[in-house]
Amino acid sequence: MRKIALLMDEWKRCFTFAWPSGILQRIREVEEDINLYIFSSSGNWSWDKGYNIGEYNIYQLPDLQEFDGIILDLNNVVMENVRRETVDRAKASGVPVISLGCEIDDCYYVGIDNYHAMYEMIEHMHEKHGCQSFWFVMGPRKNYENAKRLEGLKAYMDEHGIAYSEDDFYFGNFEYSCGLQGFETLYQKHEVLPDAIICANDNIAVGVGEASLKHGLHIPDDFKVTGFDNFDKASIYHPNITTVDHVRESIGICCADLFMELWKGKQTQRLNYIPSTPLFWESCGCKNQARIDVRNDLKARMMYDIQTQEFQDTVLLLEYELQSCETISDIMDCIAKFVSSFQCDAMYLVMDEQIHAYKKQAKVNEKHDLSQGTEFVQKGYPSKMQIQFAYENGKRLNEIEMTTIEGIFPTFDFERSRQDFLFLPLHFGKDTIGYFVIRNAVYLLEQQYLFDVMSVLTKAIENLHKKEKLQYMNDLLSKLYVHDAVTGLYNRMGYMKFGNDFLLEKHRKGQKVTVYFIDLDRLKEINDEFGHEFGDYAIIAVARAMERCSERGAFIARIGGDEYVLLQQTFDAGKEEQFKCEIRRELSDRGSQIEFPVPLTVSIGSVVTDPMRNDSLEEYVRLADEKMYEEKVAKKANRK
Repeated sequence: MRKIALLMDEWKRCFTFAWPSGILQRIREVEEDINLYIFSSSGNWSWDKGYNIGEYNIYQLPDLQEFDGIILDLNNVVMENVRRETVDRAKASGVPVISLGCEIDDCYYVGIDNYHAMYEMIEHMHEKHGCQSFWFVMGPRKNYENAKRLEGLKAYMDEHGIAYSEDDFYFGNFEYSCGLQGFETLYQKHEVLPDAIICANDNIAVGVGEASLKHGLHIPDDFKVTGFDNFDKASIYHPNITTVDHVRESIGICCADLFMELWKGKQTQRLNYIPSTPLFWESCGCKNQARIDVRNDLKARMMYDIQTQEFQDTVLLLEYELQSCETISDIMDCIAKFVSSFQCDAMYLVMDEQIHAYKKQAKVNEKHDLSQGTEFVQKGYPSKMQIQFAYENGKRLNEIEMTTIEGIFPTFDFERSRQDFLFLPLHFGKDTIGYFVIRNAVYLLEQQYLFDVMSVLTKAIENLHKKEKLQYMNDLLSKLYVHDAVTGLYNRMGYMKFGNDFLLEKHRKGQKVTVYFIDLDRLKEINDEFGHEFGDYAIIAVARAMERCSERGAFIARIGGDEYVLLQQTFDAGKEEQFKCEIRRELSDRGSQIEFPVPLTVSIGSVVTDPMRNDSLEEYVRLADEKMYEEKVAKKANRK
């Protein structure tokens, strides 16, 4: 089974379906064992650099050496470093690389001959209609297709001595708004209208037409206009826009044919042009020879509007139900309810396992470090990821969910040929979370519903993630409020908040409690002579010894710099001395293991409570503190 990778950028959130449609059409016609893998981003519409980084990262997902051919459609990518790096990776793969609509050194090219098509357009305006003066409303200066069309214009004018200057040019984008602004700019700059305005495409030409109407001007009576690309607007607008027609699916067909020739070892030309045809219509003064079936056109638009509304209602309902999801699993259940309406064969969601990190960290993070959080990658994808959701042929595949995978193959290999797999990025800004995979995405691609669906799903997952993150941070803050940052034990606030509850609970059950007051000996001397790092180790060592030697469920707090309180149920009378010996032995062993510069010792006082009395915890702690002090005084006397 051969594999073709198509790396492309959607045009302002609208999927360019013609390329994959043409490829699939050809490989199905010739019944070749080929599958198409599409890696699509939509980064060219947003000014948010972080968002664009997250979108374009989908190009890092495939190992391009695993494919038999690569197609690059990167003209709309707004980040030059992304375009350059993607091209370099494709060239380094060692397999044939085809570029669409833009010539790249050492790569094959498939597209229209923009230079000669525009040359022929201005030639017609000059020779057929006698136009001698022109304005030009063009797309982006650095865009390859725009640049080639500009070269064709200038070549003809230079050859035929037609005067022009930079003041005759306006450069913008390929949108309707460019035509509006371009006409206004040139109209204010010049005192006399030109014979014709040459536009880079039909969107711009329609914008020029609408802008001129505001000034009481009419096409083609006051000036003539030409477009390019034969969008629907060209034939519907009044007057019909003179344009250049080409069948976009032919680009995909040509790519498939080119690969099949190359795989057979045949020599092929590097530049491959698909046919294009000028359509000279009313806007240039020609009589429109095409018959426009207005009724069928309106019917098609009506049906499209109905289907769009139905799908938008589905998306709104999906968005509403996603709001009530409390877990990633809930979101997956919700997707399963709606995926059949997407009319695809299969859908998968593959995610970074770090998406669940906050829930785990909130339970095991002993240091309560607020800096700890989920670390997502921003370039490339984790070597291992997890299938969070899998849906194939009308049912959810629970048996493969939560499976860990490495790379996209063999997971997304497919036994049947002539299939398409669409890979779409899932990210929170520049943080990569995972990716969606859709098999047979024809309906979503043709109807331009992809962006809406993916936006709703991404927003739901991101909101849930933020909710979990907030809960994690709240848990940490709560722990910081009542826990000691050095040892992880309850601090004085925790002791005051929960210690008395512990005592009262035991007394209600008629159980006695032993209260220990423990003081770390010579902490100030350790800090002064050896430094606070050694002092902190001693503080922590006492805490760990108390935890290790105490009964399960004991209450332990560090209530001062070197002072600790421990409460635990009294099971055996007279066990206090045994407990004190165990703590001292544990401390001695810890100090010996690291060759601590002085012996680690503590002074301990204890008292057993009486459930029949109403003495407070503070009273018992005071008595234990007095006994601890007596022991400490005795130690000092012995040392003297």
